Order: sequence, then structure tokens, then C-alpha cells
Amino acid sequence: MRARPEVRQILVSHKMRKWSLRAKYPSAYPSCSPARARRNFLKLLARYPEIARQLNLSLADAYPPL
Repeated sequence: MRARPEVRQILVSHKMRKWSLRAKYPSAYPSCSPARARRNFLKLLARYPEIARQLNLSLADAYPPL
């Protein structure tokens, strides 16, 4: 991603939240499969662990609540 570091962190955090919500609540987002949302979220989580820590996101956020 070609952006300033401050802007990059904001953009990545928005993407992480978006894919986390799509993975957690698949019925609210019927245009995207839950597997695809999980895959995108987990790739972002692996690539930007420090941003995930700041947002308190973990692997469990990729799956629906029990």
C-alpha cells in the first residue's frame, strides 16, 4: 500500500474491522462468503499484528459468536 504511515494505519484498521464484521455476521453481508472474509481478515492479521493489537482483534474475531 502506497500511503503515508499515518494514513496507512488508518486504512488498514478500517479494512481489518470491515473483514472482521463480514466474517462474524455473514447474514448481514450476503454478497461476500464468510470463508473469503475470514481469509482476508487472517491475511491482514498476519501482515499487520501491531495494528491488530491496538484494535484488540484476534483470531477469534474471524468467527461468529457462540
